[in-house]
Amino acid sequence: MRVDLRMPHLNGWRWLEATLLVIERDMSGTPVRLLATVADVHDRHEAQHQQRLSASLFQHLHEGLLITDAELRVLDANPAYSRHAGHTRARSWVRCSRRCPSPAAWPRRRGSRHVAALRQSGAWRGELFERRRSGEICTLQVTISPVLGPAEDRRYHVLVISDITEQRAQRERLERQAHFDELTRLPNRAYLSQLLADAMRSTDRDGYLLTVCYLDLDHFKPVNDRFGHAAGDRLLTELAGRLRSALRTRETWADTAARLGGDEFVLLLRAGTIEEARMAVERVLRVVSQPYVVDPAAEPVQITASMGATVYPIDRSDADTLLRHADHAMYGAKQSGRNGYLFFDPEHRRRTEERVMAIGRVQEALDSGEFVLHYQPKVDMRSGRVLGLEALLRWEHPQQGLIAPMQFLPLIENTGLSSRVGDWVFAQALEHLSQWRRNGLDISVSVNVSARHLQEPDFALRLSELLARHNESLAAHFELEVLETAAHADIEATSALLARCQALGVRFALDDFGTGYSTLTYLKRLPVDVLKIDRSFVHHMLDDEQDRAIVEGVIGLAGTFGCTVVAEGVESPAQARMLLDLGCDIGQGTGIAAPMPAGQVVQWVAAYKGVFALAPAGGAMVFPAAAGVLDAPPAG
Repeated sequence: MRVDLRMPHLNGWRWLEATLLVIERDMSGTPVRLLATVADVHDRHEAQHQQRLSASLFQHLHEGLLITDAELRVLDANPAYSRHAGHTRARSWVRCSRRCPSPAAWPRRRGSRHVAALRQSGAWRGELFERRRSGEICTLQVTISPVLGPAEDRRYHVLVISDITEQRAQRERLERQAHFDELTRLPNRAYLSQLLADAMRSTDRDGYLLTVCYLDLDHFKPVNDRFGHAAGDRLLTELAGRLRSALRTRETWADTAARLGGDEFVLLLRAGTIEEARMAVERVLRVVSQPYVVDPAAEPVQITASMGATVYPIDRSDADTLLRHADHAMYGAKQSGRNGYLFFDPEHRRRTEERVMAIGRVQEALDSGEFVLHYQPKVDMRSGRVLGLEALLRWEHPQQGLIAPMQFLPLIENTGLSSRVGDWVFAQALEHLSQWRRNGLDISVSVNVSARHLQEPDFALRLSELLARHNESLAAHFELEVLETAAHADIEATSALLARCQALGVRFALDDFGTGYSTLTYLKRLPVDVLKIDRSFVHHMLDDEQDRAIVEGVIGLAGTFGCTVVAEGVESPAQARMLLDLGCDIGQGTGIAAPMPAGQVVQWVAAYKGVFALAPAGGAMVFPAAAGVLDAPPAG
């Protein structure tokens, strides 16, 4: 016989198996000698105990358990699984035997990512929706884990299934409270931020347009005042339903409507083109403007709305800025009479903001001494004598280097800063002129005057004050260059101003002459001393008869009106020779010298030998180098 014994052993108890065998009996058959053997069976008892414990857990565990083979065929299921799935254990075996989709096969039905995870590691975890036998949809959390054999091969899979339907419902209730407006059930302001960010990412990925619309009802307060807040709430609820009906849904995307609060709503509408975006906005307005029944005993209420919209990524702003832009456009629609829409113009806004910032940077450059003057000589091409210099404004930008005036002066042309910069140029040019004349240079300096600067009421007074700062008389050697178009702006005022300034001793030149209009009529009335032939005519006069005729005509006019004539844009000895032949002795241009810093003027004047001295025997002209030369034509 065999007997299991539990006996004390060291610090605990241990299971032993005793086997008794009769080896001798007496004549009557009574055993007289026994053979007893004892074997240690503790591990077997422990294994049986674990097996009974596992079986009990399998039967009584709250979570559902499925045991499958390596191919995910169901081998066993515990009662909890039957409760979660809503059918009997016997039916589970029927489902298995018929190879119907079971929870073990769910991952294979759900997508390649799950299949890949199972193939790679034999494990998967996720939430699945299943229909109970009663037809009710439940949410199950499924965890699949592999059971490996001795050779590390997958023998079985264990599936742990938990019914989280109630927990999910509770979570969804909390999410609705956090993300949706209680009255209209539309997304609220907080959830809108997430929806807008997601929509912007989808737009960047898929390449369509996203129309961000801000909608505000017109005259909603009188509805509350007349019918009460309950009626107003009914109207807003009806409006939310209409907005939902106006939204479009596709397989990969859906339009969105959200309530910010009160009678303010935001819509996110997809579109392929700007025209499609406009049609979508108009469709929403038509739906909103239909009458509302807020009181069965009263006539339907007619409510309209104003909408502002901006289109991303044409408006390449962040989410908060897009909403602000749509809001601004909505207020524009309100101011335009309500019951309409207006699209935000991001390019106009960008240009305005950039212009404001650029003007501020020019102001900063003036205050921090980043402006400098370069000078381009004017010479008598016949005698080779240097007669004067034209002051040209440059910006020594700390990061961008030397910047030509045409890149920043147009920004401030119609601002008071234009006059401040002009005064600085006058003061700086007079200071340089004073230094050069004290050093023995018999030259004059000319300065360009903007139309805005010229129109300042106290222009002549400020000029006289700048001249008075110097002991020596500089007025006779100071020349103001006025664009022909600026002089024509107000011929009477300009003529009077020129006369007042000439009374101080300064001279006036009409710059870019020939590019304006009604030249002869106005020239007769303007008391100018110098006509400057525009460089565009000089550049082509060698091979264009019309340009050559214009140059010749300007030279003739200068003689008729008693003016000195100066040719701009002289680039070659051939041009200089033709100008001399036509009667123009004074020239200015890169063929003579490029604009140079004030510190190089004295040395250049001393070394200058004349226009034709620069040409070698072969006839090719060598242009003199000067520091700070810009590719753009000189401009003041």
